[in-house]
Amino acid sequence: ENGNEDAFREDPFENPSEDPSEARRRMEAEMATSLEEAVRRARAARDRELRLTYVEPVPPPSRARVAEASAGGDASAPVIVGMGSAGVDYLASIAAFPEPDAKLRTDSFEVQGGGNCGNALTATARLGCRPRILTKLSDDGAGKAIVDEFEADGVDTSAIVIEKGASSPFTYIIVDRAGATRTCIHTPGPAFAENEIDDDAIVALLTGASLAYFDGRLTEVAIKVATQAREMGIPVLVEGERIRDNLETLLKLGDHVCTSAGYPRDATGEEATETAMVKMLAELPNAKTLVTTLGSRGAVMVARVDDVLDETTTTTTTLRSLVGSLEAEAKAKETKENGDAKSAVPLPAVPATSATVYLEDAGADAATKLGPVRVTFAPAAAMRAEQIADTTGAGDSFIGSFCFGVATGMALPAAMRLGAYVAARKCTALGARPGLPRRDTVPEELFLEAE
Repeated sequence: ENGNEDAFREDPFENPSEDPSEARRRMEAEMATSLEEAVRRARAARDRELRLTYVEPVPPPSRARVAEASAGGDASAPVIVGMGSAGVDYLASIAAFPEPDAKLRTDSFEVQGGGNCGNALTATARLGCRPRILTKLSDDGAGKAIVDEFEADGVDTSAIVIEKGASSPFTYIIVDRAGATRTCIHTPGPAFAENEIDDDAIVALLTGASLAYFDGRLTEVAIKVATQAREMGIPVLVEGERIRDNLETLLKLGDHVCTSAGYPRDATGEEATETAMVKMLAELPNAKTLVTTLGSRGAVMVARVDDVLDETTTTTTTLRSLVGSLEAEAKAKETKENGDAKSAVPLPAVPATSATVYLEDAGADAATKLGPVRVTFAPAAAMRAEQIADTTGAGDSFIGSFCFGVATGMALPAAMRLGAYVAARKCTALGARPGLPRRDTVPEELFLEAE
Protein backbone atom coordinates (compact mmCIF):
# COMPACT_ATOMS: atom_id res chain seq x y z
CA GLU A 1 0.00 0.00 0.00
CA ASN A 2 2.85 2.40 0.82
CA GLY A 3 4.10 2.06 -2.74
CA ASN A 4 0.93 3.77 -3.98
CA GLU A 5 1.23 6.90 -1.83
CA ASP A 6 2.15 9.11 -4.79
CA ALA A 7 -0.93 7.96 -6.66
CA PHE A 8 -3.15 9.05 -3.77
CA ARG A 9 -1.36 12.42 -3.52
CA GLU A 10 -1.84 13.16 -7.21
CA ASP A 11 -4.52 15.74 -7.99
CA PRO A 12 -6.25 14.60 -11.20
CA PHE A 13 -7.14 18.17 -12.05
CA GLU A 14 -3.45 19.06 -12.28
CA ASN A 15 -3.20 16.93 -15.44
CA PRO A 16 -4.05 19.38 -18.24
CA SER A 17 -4.48 16.58 -20.78
CA GLU A 18 -7.45 15.03 -18.87
CA ASP A 19 -10.89 16.56 -18.94
CA PRO A 20 -12.03 17.44 -15.37
CA SER A 21 -15.38 15.67 -15.75
CA GLU A 22 -13.63 12.52 -16.98
CA ALA A 23 -11.25 12.68 -14.03
CA ARG A 24 -14.16 12.99 -11.61
CA ARG A 25 -15.92 9.96 -13.13
CA ARG A 26 -12.67 7.98 -12.94
CA MET A 27 -12.25 8.80 -9.25
CA GLU A 28 -15.88 7.95 -8.48
CA ALA A 29 -15.44 4.57 -10.17
CA GLU A 30 -12.29 3.90 -8.16
CA MET A 31 -14.09 4.82 -4.93
CA ALA A 32 -16.98 2.48 -5.77
CA THR A 33 -14.53 -0.35 -6.38
CA SER A 34 -12.83 0.34 -3.07
CA LEU A 35 -16.19 0.32 -1.28
CA GLU A 36 -17.15 -3.02 -2.80
CA GLU A 37 -13.84 -4.47 -1.65
CA ALA A 38 -14.37 -3.07 1.85
CA VAL A 39 -17.81 -4.68 2.05
CA ARG A 40 -16.36 -8.00 0.89
CA ARG A 41 -13.64 -7.84 3.54
CA ALA A 42 -16.16 -6.88 6.25
CA ARG A 43 -18.37 -9.86 5.42
CA ALA A 44 -15.36 -12.17 5.49
CA ALA A 45 -14.30 -10.75 8.85
CA ARG A 46 -17.83 -11.21 10.22
CA ASP A 47 -17.79 -14.88 9.26
CA ARG A 48 -14.36 -15.39 10.80
CA GLU A 49 -15.49 -13.68 14.01
CA LEU A 50 -18.48 -15.99 14.28
CA ARG A 51 -16.15 -18.96 13.59
CA LEU A 52 -18.36 -20.14 10.77
CA THR A 53 -17.25 -22.57 8.12
CA TYR A 54 -18.74 -23.77 4.88
CA VAL A 55 -20.51 -27.12 4.80
CA GLU A 56 -21.67 -28.88 1.68
CA PRO A 57 -25.43 -28.27 1.33
CA VAL A 58 -27.72 -31.22 1.88
CA PRO A 59 -29.80 -32.61 -0.97
CA PRO A 60 -33.60 -32.09 -1.10
CA PRO A 61 -35.59 -34.12 1.45
CA SER A 62 -36.62 -37.70 0.87
CA ARG A 63 -38.95 -39.88 2.95
CA ALA A 64 -35.97 -41.80 4.38
CA ARG A 65 -34.01 -38.67 5.30
CA VAL A 66 -37.00 -36.96 6.95
CA ALA A 67 -37.76 -40.11 8.94
CA GLU A 68 -34.14 -40.40 10.02
CA ALA A 69 -33.95 -36.74 11.07
CA SER A 70 -37.16 -37.04 13.08
CA ALA A 71 -36.11 -40.23 14.86
CA GLY A 72 -34.42 -38.42 17.72
CA GLY A 73 -36.29 -37.40 20.87
CA ASP A 74 -39.75 -38.57 21.85
CA ALA A 75 -41.13 -40.55 18.93
CA SER A 76 -44.67 -39.94 20.17
CA ALA A 77 -44.26 -36.15 20.14
CA PRO A 78 -46.29 -34.45 17.40
CA VAL A 79 -44.55 -33.28 14.25
CA ILE A 80 -45.10 -29.67 13.19
CA VAL A 81 -43.97 -28.62 9.71
CA GLY A 82 -43.17 -24.93 9.41
CA MET A 83 -42.40 -22.93 6.29
CA GLY A 84 -41.18 -19.37 6.14
CA SER A 85 -38.38 -17.12 7.27
CA ALA A 86 -35.20 -17.99 9.12
CA GLY A 87 -32.21 -15.73 9.46
CA VAL A 88 -29.55 -14.23 11.69
CA ASP A 89 -30.42 -11.38 14.06
CA TYR A 90 -27.79 -8.81 15.08
CA LEU A 91 -29.26 -7.31 18.27
CA ALA A 92 -27.96 -4.12 19.84
CA SER A 93 -29.51 -3.02 23.15
CA ILE A 94 -29.25 0.71 23.83
CA ALA A 95 -30.44 3.00 26.61
CA ALA A 96 -32.58 5.16 24.30
CA PHE A 97 -33.10 5.45 20.54
CA PRO A 98 -30.60 7.96 19.11
CA GLU A 99 -31.24 11.23 17.35
CA PRO A 100 -29.94 11.52 13.73
CA ASP A 101 -26.12 11.69 13.51
CA ALA A 102 -25.74 10.71 17.17
CA LYS A 103 -23.09 8.29 18.42
CA LEU A 104 -23.67 5.99 21.36
CA ARG A 105 -22.58 2.71 22.90
CA THR A 106 -24.55 -0.52 23.15
CA ASP A 107 -25.43 -1.96 26.53
CA SER A 108 -25.18 -5.44 25.06
CA PHE A 109 -24.85 -7.08 21.68
CA GLU A 110 -26.02 -10.53 20.58
CA VAL A 111 -25.91 -12.57 17.38
CA GLN A 112 -28.75 -15.11 17.28
CA GLY A 113 -31.04 -17.01 14.99
CA GLY A 114 -34.23 -15.21 13.99
CA GLY A 115 -37.13 -15.13 11.54
CA ASN A 116 -40.82 -15.65 12.34
CA CYS A 117 -41.01 -19.29 11.33
CA GLY A 118 -37.65 -20.16 12.85
CA ASN A 119 -38.56 -18.55 16.17
CA ALA A 120 -42.00 -20.16 16.33
CA LEU A 121 -40.63 -23.63 15.55
CA THR A 122 -37.91 -23.22 18.18
CA ALA A 123 -40.67 -22.51 20.70
CA THR A 124 -42.50 -25.71 19.67
CA ALA A 125 -39.29 -27.73 19.94
CA ARG A 126 -38.62 -26.53 23.49
CA LEU A 127 -42.21 -27.36 24.45
CA GLY A 128 -41.69 -30.93 23.27
CA CYS A 129 -42.73 -31.15 19.62
CA ARG A 130 -40.63 -32.39 16.70
CA PRO A 131 -40.62 -29.50 14.20
CA ARG A 132 -39.39 -29.62 10.62
CA ILE A 133 -38.56 -26.40 8.75
CA LEU A 134 -38.73 -25.60 5.05
CA THR A 135 -36.93 -22.41 4.06
CA LYS A 136 -34.16 -21.25 1.75
CA LEU A 137 -30.69 -20.16 2.79
CA SER A 138 -27.27 -19.76 1.24
CA ASP A 139 -24.03 -21.63 1.79
CA ASP A 140 -22.47 -18.65 3.56
CA GLY A 141 -21.39 -18.48 7.18
CA ALA A 142 -24.71 -17.06 8.30
CA GLY A 143 -26.54 -20.01 6.71
CA LYS A 144 -24.31 -22.46 8.54
CA ALA A 145 -24.99 -20.67 11.84
CA ILE A 146 -28.76 -20.76 11.25
CA VAL A 147 -28.72 -24.51 10.61
CA ASP A 148 -26.45 -25.22 13.59
CA GLU A 149 -28.74 -23.35 15.98
CA PHE A 150 -31.83 -25.16 14.70
CA GLU A 151 -30.18 -28.55 15.10
CA ALA A 152 -29.06 -27.71 18.63
CA ASP A 153 -32.71 -27.06 19.50
CA GLY A 154 -33.99 -30.22 17.82
CA VAL A 155 -35.48 -28.62 14.69
CA ASP A 156 -35.23 -30.91 11.65
CA THR A 157 -33.34 -29.00 8.92
CA SER A 158 -33.25 -31.73 6.27
CA ALA A 159 -35.71 -29.89 3.99
CA ILE A 160 -33.83 -26.58 3.88
CA VAL A 161 -32.95 -25.53 0.31
CA ILE A 162 -29.45 -24.08 -0.16
CA GLU A 163 -28.36 -21.68 -2.91
CA LYS A 164 -24.62 -21.39 -3.40
CA GLY A 165 -23.00 -18.00 -3.58
CA ALA A 166 -25.92 -15.96 -2.25
CA SER A 167 -26.43 -14.26 1.13
CA SER A 168 -28.64 -15.76 3.83
CA PRO A 169 -31.23 -13.44 5.44
CA PHE A 170 -30.17 -11.23 8.32
CA THR A 171 -31.70 -8.43 10.40
CA TYR A 172 -30.23 -5.58 12.41
CA ILE A 173 -32.38 -5.01 15.52
CA ILE A 174 -32.06 -1.93 17.73
CA VAL A 175 -33.61 -2.51 21.15
CA ASP A 176 -34.57 0.76 22.86
CA ARG A 177 -34.81 0.09 26.61
CA ALA A 178 -36.24 3.51 27.50
CA GLY A 179 -39.04 3.35 24.96
CA ALA A 180 -39.53 -0.44 25.20
CA THR A 181 -39.39 -0.69 21.40
CA ARG A 182 -37.31 -2.53 18.82
CA THR A 183 -36.48 -1.35 15.32
CA CYS A 184 -35.73 -3.99 12.66
CA ILE A 185 -33.75 -3.47 9.46
CA HIS A 186 -34.07 -6.63 7.37
CA THR A 187 -32.03 -7.90 4.43
CA PRO A 188 -33.85 -10.79 2.68
CA GLY A 189 -32.18 -13.91 1.44
CA PRO A 190 -32.40 -15.65 -1.94
CA ALA A 191 -35.79 -15.98 -3.64
CA PHE A 192 -37.50 -19.37 -3.34
CA ALA A 193 -39.13 -20.48 -6.61
CA GLU A 194 -41.90 -23.06 -6.85
CA ASN A 195 -39.84 -25.34 -9.10
CA GLU A 196 -37.08 -25.70 -6.50
CA ILE A 197 -39.03 -28.35 -4.57
CA ASP A 198 -41.00 -31.15 -6.20
CA ASP A 199 -44.20 -32.86 -5.14
CA ASP A 200 -42.48 -35.96 -3.76
CA ALA A 201 -40.28 -33.82 -1.50
CA ILE A 202 -43.33 -31.96 -0.21
CA VAL A 203 -45.17 -35.20 0.56
CA ALA A 204 -42.08 -36.51 2.35
CA LEU A 205 -41.85 -33.33 4.40
CA LEU A 206 -45.52 -33.45 5.43
CA THR A 207 -45.81 -37.18 6.13
CA GLY A 208 -46.67 -37.77 9.78
CA ALA A 209 -47.28 -34.09 10.55
CA SER A 210 -49.99 -32.97 12.98
CA LEU A 211 -49.91 -29.37 11.74
CA ALA A 212 -48.48 -27.30 8.89
CA TYR A 213 -47.59 -23.71 9.83
CA PHE A 214 -46.82 -20.85 7.41
CA ASP A 215 -45.53 -17.45 8.52
CA GLY A 216 -46.75 -15.66 5.37
CA ARG A 217 -43.41 -15.43 3.55
CA LEU A 218 -42.11 -17.34 0.52
CA THR A 219 -45.73 -17.49 -0.57
CA GLU A 220 -45.26 -19.02 -4.02
CA VAL A 221 -43.90 -22.23 -2.50
CA ALA A 222 -46.04 -21.94 0.64
CA ILE A 223 -49.27 -22.12 -1.38
CA LYS A 224 -48.03 -25.31 -3.03
CA VAL A 225 -47.13 -26.90 0.33
CA ALA A 226 -50.34 -25.75 2.05
CA THR A 227 -52.46 -27.15 -0.78
CA GLN A 228 -50.74 -30.52 -0.40
CA ALA A 229 -51.21 -30.41 3.39
CA ARG A 230 -54.96 -29.92 2.97
CA GLU A 231 -55.11 -32.82 0.51
CA MET A 232 -53.37 -34.98 3.14
CA GLY A 233 -55.83 -33.91 5.84
CA ILE A 234 -53.23 -31.97 7.83
CA PRO A 235 -54.52 -28.83 9.63
CA VAL A 236 -53.03 -25.61 8.26
CA LEU A 237 -52.19 -22.51 10.32
CA VAL A 238 -51.28 -19.31 8.46
CA GLU A 239 -49.85 -16.12 9.95
CA GLY A 240 -50.70 -12.65 8.66
CA GLU A 241 -48.19 -10.13 9.95
CA ARG A 242 -48.22 -7.59 7.11
CA ILE A 243 -49.38 -7.35 3.50
CA ARG A 244 -47.31 -9.60 1.22
CA ASP A 245 -47.61 -10.90 -2.34
CA ASN A 246 -50.03 -13.87 -2.60
CA LEU A 247 -50.69 -13.89 1.15
CA GLU A 248 -54.42 -13.46 0.60
CA THR A 249 -54.45 -16.72 -1.39
CA LEU A 250 -52.42 -18.52 1.28
CA LEU A 251 -54.73 -17.32 4.06
CA LYS A 252 -57.71 -18.90 2.31
CA LEU A 253 -56.03 -22.29 2.76
CA GLY A 254 -55.77 -21.90 6.54
CA ASP A 255 -57.84 -23.79 9.11
CA HIS A 256 -56.45 -21.38 11.69
CA VAL A 257 -55.25 -17.81 11.04
CA CYS A 258 -53.10 -15.76 13.44
CA THR A 259 -52.47 -12.07 12.79
CA SER A 260 -50.82 -9.00 14.22
CA ALA A 261 -53.09 -6.22 15.46
CA GLY A 262 -52.56 -4.19 12.31
CA TYR A 263 -52.95 -6.87 9.66
CA PRO A 264 -56.78 -7.13 9.58
CA ARG A 265 -57.02 -3.33 9.21
CA ASP A 266 -54.43 -3.27 6.42
CA ALA A 267 -56.06 -6.20 4.62
CA THR A 268 -59.63 -4.87 4.75
CA GLY A 269 -59.22 -1.09 4.86
CA GLU A 270 -61.33 -0.88 8.03
CA GLU A 271 -60.20 1.52 10.74
CA ALA A 272 -61.39 -0.50 13.75
CA THR A 273 -59.51 -3.72 14.53
CA GLU A 274 -62.69 -5.53 15.61
CA THR A 275 -64.62 -4.63 12.44
CA ALA A 276 -61.62 -5.63 10.32
CA MET A 277 -61.37 -9.01 12.08
CA VAL A 278 -65.04 -9.81 11.43
CA LYS A 279 -64.82 -8.72 7.80
CA MET A 280 -61.61 -10.67 7.26
CA LEU A 281 -62.80 -13.94 8.82
CA ALA A 282 -66.07 -13.76 6.87
CA GLU A 283 -63.99 -13.97 3.65
CA LEU A 284 -61.93 -16.99 4.79
CA PRO A 285 -64.23 -19.97 4.23
CA ASN A 286 -61.82 -22.63 5.51
CA ALA A 287 -60.78 -20.79 8.68
CA LYS A 288 -62.20 -22.16 11.90
CA THR A 289 -60.47 -19.53 14.00
CA LEU A 290 -58.94 -16.08 13.69
CA VAL A 291 -56.55 -15.08 16.48
CA THR A 292 -55.25 -11.51 16.63
CA THR A 293 -52.54 -10.48 19.07
CA LEU A 294 -52.92 -7.11 20.78
CA GLY A 295 -49.46 -6.59 22.26
CA SER A 296 -49.34 -6.03 26.00
CA ARG A 297 -53.14 -6.39 26.29
CA GLY A 298 -53.21 -10.03 25.16
CA ALA A 299 -54.99 -11.73 22.26
CA VAL A 300 -58.53 -12.23 20.98
CA MET A 301 -59.90 -15.27 19.13
CA VAL A 302 -63.04 -15.53 17.03
CA ALA A 303 -63.96 -19.20 16.54
CA ARG A 304 -66.69 -20.46 14.24
CA VAL A 305 -69.31 -22.70 15.90
CA ASP A 306 -70.92 -25.68 14.16
CA ASP A 307 -73.00 -27.10 16.99
CA VAL A 308 -75.72 -24.46 17.41
CA LEU A 309 -78.89 -26.24 18.58
CA ASP A 310 -81.29 -23.30 18.40
CA GLU A 311 -80.24 -20.32 16.29
CA THR A 312 -83.27 -18.33 17.46
CA THR A 313 -81.69 -18.05 20.91
CA THR A 314 -78.32 -16.87 19.59
CA THR A 315 -77.87 -13.15 20.18
CA THR A 316 -76.38 -10.57 17.85
CA THR A 317 -73.73 -8.20 19.17
CA THR A 318 -70.45 -6.55 18.18
CA LEU A 319 -66.95 -7.88 18.60
CA ARG A 320 -65.93 -4.48 19.92
CA SER A 321 -68.30 -4.66 22.88
CA LEU A 322 -67.53 -8.33 23.53
CA VAL A 323 -63.77 -7.78 23.63
CA GLY A 324 -64.20 -5.03 26.20
CA SER A 325 -66.40 -7.10 28.50
CA LEU A 326 -64.33 -10.28 28.13
CA GLU A 327 -61.08 -8.42 28.80
CA ALA A 328 -62.55 -7.00 32.03
CA GLU A 329 -63.85 -10.44 33.03
CA ALA A 330 -60.51 -12.17 32.40
CA LYS A 331 -58.43 -9.54 34.15
CA ALA A 332 -60.71 -9.73 37.19
CA LYS A 333 -59.43 -13.29 37.62
CA GLU A 334 -55.81 -12.16 38.01
CA THR A 335 -54.42 -12.91 41.44
CA LYS A 336 -51.39 -11.71 43.31
CA GLU A 337 -50.30 -15.28 43.96
CA ASN A 338 -50.19 -16.42 40.35
CA GLY A 339 -46.44 -16.10 40.13
CA ASP A 340 -44.83 -19.55 39.96
CA ALA A 341 -41.77 -20.97 41.65
CA LYS A 342 -40.07 -21.95 38.39
CA SER A 343 -39.65 -18.40 37.08
CA ALA A 344 -40.32 -14.81 38.04
CA VAL A 345 -43.00 -14.54 35.36
CA PRO A 346 -46.59 -14.53 36.64
CA LEU A 347 -49.14 -16.90 35.18
CA PRO A 348 -51.55 -15.15 32.80
CA ALA A 349 -55.17 -15.00 33.92
CA VAL A 350 -57.52 -17.69 32.63
CA PRO A 351 -59.07 -16.56 29.31
CA ALA A 352 -62.73 -15.55 29.16
CA THR A 353 -65.01 -16.95 26.44
CA SER A 354 -68.40 -15.70 25.32
CA ALA A 355 -71.59 -17.57 24.59
CA THR A 356 -72.39 -18.27 20.93
CA VAL A 357 -73.21 -15.02 19.10
CA TYR A 358 -73.49 -13.40 15.69
CA LEU A 359 -71.19 -10.44 15.07
CA GLU A 360 -72.60 -7.44 13.26
CA ASP A 361 -69.53 -5.14 13.24
CA ALA A 362 -69.06 -5.47 9.45
CA GLY A 363 -72.75 -5.55 8.51
CA ALA A 364 -75.45 -8.14 7.96
CA ASP A 365 -73.85 -9.82 4.92
CA ALA A 366 -70.57 -10.40 6.78
CA ALA A 367 -72.46 -11.68 9.82
CA THR A 368 -74.29 -14.23 7.63
CA LYS A 369 -71.08 -15.35 5.88
CA LEU A 370 -69.27 -15.69 9.18
CA GLY A 371 -72.05 -17.54 10.96
CA PRO A 372 -72.28 -18.15 14.70
CA VAL A 373 -69.06 -17.74 16.68
CA ARG A 374 -67.59 -17.72 20.16
CA VAL A 375 -65.10 -15.06 21.19
CA THR A 376 -62.21 -15.57 23.61
CA PHE A 377 -60.00 -12.94 25.22
CA ALA A 378 -56.68 -14.14 26.68
CA PRO A 379 -54.81 -11.50 28.72
CA ALA A 380 -51.05 -11.11 28.53
CA ALA A 381 -49.06 -11.93 31.65
CA ALA A 382 -49.00 -8.96 34.05
CA MET A 383 -45.26 -8.33 34.01
CA ARG A 384 -43.43 -5.50 35.71
CA ALA A 385 -41.52 -3.09 33.46
CA GLU A 386 -38.17 -4.13 34.94
CA GLN A 387 -38.84 -7.76 33.95
CA ILE A 388 -38.99 -6.93 30.24
CA ALA A 389 -35.63 -6.99 28.49
CA ASP A 390 -36.80 -7.14 24.85
CA THR A 391 -40.04 -7.82 22.99
CA THR A 392 -38.39 -9.11 19.81
CA GLY A 393 -40.10 -12.35 18.78
CA ALA A 394 -42.89 -12.17 21.39
CA GLY A 395 -45.53 -12.70 18.72
CA ASP A 396 -43.56 -15.61 17.26
CA SER A 397 -43.41 -17.32 20.66
CA PHE A 398 -47.17 -16.89 21.09
CA ILE A 399 -47.83 -18.41 17.65
CA GLY A 400 -45.40 -21.26 18.32
CA SER A 401 -47.27 -22.05 21.55
CA PHE A 402 -50.61 -21.89 19.72
CA CYS A 403 -49.18 -24.31 17.12
CA PHE A 404 -48.22 -26.62 19.99
CA GLY A 405 -51.76 -26.41 21.33
CA VAL A 406 -53.37 -27.23 17.98
CA ALA A 407 -50.98 -30.11 17.35
CA THR A 408 -51.49 -31.65 20.80
CA GLY A 409 -55.27 -31.20 20.99
CA MET A 410 -55.39 -28.54 23.68
CA ALA A 411 -58.51 -26.46 24.08
CA LEU A 412 -57.67 -23.35 22.08
CA PRO A 413 -58.29 -20.87 24.92
CA ALA A 414 -55.79 -22.90 26.96
CA ALA A 415 -53.33 -22.73 24.05
CA MET A 416 -53.71 -18.95 24.06
CA ARG A 417 -52.95 -18.84 27.79
CA LEU A 418 -49.86 -20.99 27.25
CA GLY A 419 -48.83 -18.62 24.47
CA ALA A 420 -49.17 -15.61 26.75
CA TYR A 421 -46.92 -17.28 29.32
CA VAL A 422 -44.26 -18.37 26.80
CA ALA A 423 -44.24 -14.89 25.25
CA ALA A 424 -43.72 -13.36 28.70
CA ARG A 425 -40.82 -15.71 29.42
CA LYS A 426 -39.29 -14.81 26.06
CA CYS A 427 -39.39 -11.10 26.94
CA THR A 428 -37.08 -11.59 29.93
CA ALA A 429 -34.03 -11.99 27.67
CA LEU A 430 -32.51 -10.12 24.74
CA GLY A 431 -33.45 -11.64 21.39
CA ALA A 432 -36.18 -13.92 20.12
CA ARG A 433 -34.94 -17.27 21.46
CA PRO A 434 -32.77 -17.18 24.62
CA GLY A 435 -35.79 -16.61 26.88
CA LEU A 436 -37.97 -19.34 25.32
CA PRO A 437 -38.72 -21.89 28.06
CA ARG A 438 -38.31 -25.65 27.90
CA ARG A 439 -41.22 -27.89 28.80
CA ASP A 440 -39.92 -28.84 32.24
CA THR A 441 -39.72 -25.17 33.29
CA VAL A 442 -43.34 -24.37 32.36
CA PRO A 443 -46.00 -24.77 35.10
CA GLU A 444 -47.83 -28.04 34.51
CA GLU A 445 -51.26 -26.47 34.94
CA LEU A 446 -50.80 -24.68 31.60
CA PHE A 447 -50.86 -28.07 29.83
CA LEU A 448 -53.80 -29.65 31.66
CA GLU A 449 -56.72 -28.30 29.63
CA ALA A 450 -56.87 -30.69 26.68
CA GLU A 451 -59.84 -31.62 24.58
